[in-house]
Amino acid sequence: MTHTREVLEKLGELSARLSEVESAARSFAISGKQAHLDPFYRAAKAVPTEVEELKGLVRDDPGALGMVTQIEPVIARHVRAMKDMVDLGNKNLFRGSGQRKLTDQGNTLMEEIQTAFSAFEKTQRGQLAEQQTVLAARAEHVTMIGPAGNVLAGVLILVFGACGLRAMNNRVKAEQKLDRLLGSMPDALVIVNAEGKILSSNAQTSKLFGYTERELQGESIALLVPERARQSQRQYYAGFFLQRGGGAPETSMELCGLRKDGGEFPIEISTKPLVAEKGLLVTSAIRDITERKQVERRISALNKELKDRAAELETANKELEAFSYSVSHDLRSPLQNIDSFSQILVEEYANRLDTDGRDYVQRLRASCQHMEEIIDALLVLSNMVRHELILDRVDLSSLAKAVAAELKQKDTDRLVDWVIAEGLTVEGDARLLRVVFENLMGNAWKFTAKRPRARIEFGALPQCNGARTYFVRDDGAGFDMARAGHLFAPFKRLHDQSQFRGTGIGLATVQRVIQRHRGKIWAEGVVDHGATFCFTLTDGAASSNGRDHELASAV
Repeated sequence: MTHTREVLEKLGELSARLSEVESAARSFAISGKQAHLDPFYRAAKAVPTEVEELKGLVRDDPGALGMVTQIEPVIARHVRAMKDMVDLGNKNLFRGSGQRKLTDQGNTLMEEIQTAFSAFEKTQRGQLAEQQTVLAARAEHVTMIGPAGNVLAGVLILVFGACGLRAMNNRVKAEQKLDRLLGSMPDALVIVNAEGKILSSNAQTSKLFGYTERELQGESIALLVPERARQSQRQYYAGFFLQRGGGAPETSMELCGLRKDGGEFPIEISTKPLVAEKGLLVTSAIRDITERKQVERRISALNKELKDRAAELETANKELEAFSYSVSHDLRSPLQNIDSFSQILVEEYANRLDTDGRDYVQRLRASCQHMEEIIDALLVLSNMVRHELILDRVDLSSLAKAVAAELKQKDTDRLVDWVIAEGLTVEGDARLLRVVFENLMGNAWKFTAKRPRARIEFGALPQCNGARTYFVRDDGAGFDMARAGHLFAPFKRLHDQSQFRGTGIGLATVQRVIQRHRGKIWAEGVVDHGATFCFTLTDGAASSNGRDHELASAV
C-alpha cells in the first residue's frame, strides 16, 4: 500500500512538472521575459529524472512499467517542443513562425500524456483500493481483540494445542508486520465508523496533525478540519454510509486540514467504504498538498500574466492601427489642397514666376505626391491586420506571372528575363498574397532598372519537414547585409531616394502579410550583385502541384 502511494505521488509530481514546463515556455515565448527561463530549464531538467524514478518504482509490475515506457517518448517530444518554443522566443520569431504549430503540437502531446496518466492512475488506485480493503478488515479485526485477548488465546491453546499456538504466533507476526506497514506509509490513514469516530490511525497521521494515536482514537473525524469545513466533511462521509452495501466508489476531495496547534494547510482526502464485521467503515488516506497548491498558484499566476499580456498587446495593436488609419485619412485632405493650389500656380501663374520659382513649385508638388504615396502605403499596411483572412488554394505561379506582366507594361523597352517556377500553389489569402508579389517583384523591377539586361526569378526549394521556402531573386543593386536588420522596419530605407524612389513601407507590409500566414521572411544580398527574398507560408499547409525545379520563362 505504501509503495502504491509512492507511485501515485511520483505520478502527480511528474504531471505538475510537465505543466510547469509548458506554462514557463509559453510565458517566455509570448512575453520575452527572462524571469520565465529559470523555471522552464529547472522543470525541463527534472522531467527525465522523475520519469526514471517512476519507472524504478514500478519495475516489479510489468503492466505498469509497460505503460510508463510507452508514454516516455511522448513526454520527451513534449519537452522538445517546449524547448523549440523557447528557442523561437529567444529569436523573437515565436509570433511570426512557430506559434500555431508549436502550440497545437504541445496541446496534442499534453492531451496524449494526460490520457495515459489518467489510465495509469486509475490502475494504481484500483490496486490501492484493494490494499485498503484488506488493511481495514485487518484493523477491524484487531479492534475486536480487547482485554479478553489473553483469555481467548488461552482457550485457543487448550482447544487446539500446539497447532493453535503456532497459528497465534503467525497472527502476532502478521500484526507486527501490519504495524510496520502503517508506520511506513507516506500518507496519513484513518479508519472511521458510521458515527464519524476514528477507530484507528497510523504514525503519519500523528506527524501530519500533531495528535498521538491515543488522542485520536474515538474522536470525531471533524477534529482534523476547521469549523468552516466540517459541514462539507460531514456531508462527504454521510454519502458513503448511505450506501449500506459499500457500493459507493472511491472518491477524493480537497479540504483544509487543522493541526493540533491551530495551523491550517490544504489536504486531499481519498476515501473508500468497505463492509467489515461490525458494519460499514470508511478508510481515508489524507495527503498534504501544500506543495502542489503552490505550484498550481504559480501556474495560475503565469497564465494570468500571459492573458493580461495578450490583452495589452491586442489593445496596443488596435490603438496603433486606428491611429495609423486616422492619421492617413486626416493628412490626405490638406496634402491634396497643397498639390491642387501648386498646380494652379504652374498652370495660371507660370508667366509670373521665374525659373527658380517654377522649380520650387515643381519640387513642392513632387513632395506632396510622394507624401500621398506614403499615406497610401500606410493605409495598405493598416489594412493588413483589419482584413479578415479568406483562405483558399492560391496558384502562386500564376500570381507571379500576372504581376510580371503588369510590370512589363510600365516600360515595354526594358530587357528582363523572367524565370517563374510552374505549378506552385499554397493555402492562403489571394488578395494579401498578391500584395506580397507586387512589393517583392516590384522591388526587383525597380532595383534592376540600371541593368542593360536584368534577370528576375520566382521559385521554391523544399525544406526537410516537407514544407517549402519560396524566393524572389534579382541581379540588381543588392544591399549591404550589415544593414539587413532595417529591411522590414517601416520608413527604414537602404537606398537614397534620389537613386531609387520608394515609401519605405512596402517590405513592412510584406512581413505583416507573411506573419498573418504563420510564416517568416528574410533576405540576403550583395551590393551590386542582387538580392534574394525568401519566405515561408503556413507550416504544413503549403504544397506544390508541380515539379520543384521546373522553371519557365512564362511571361
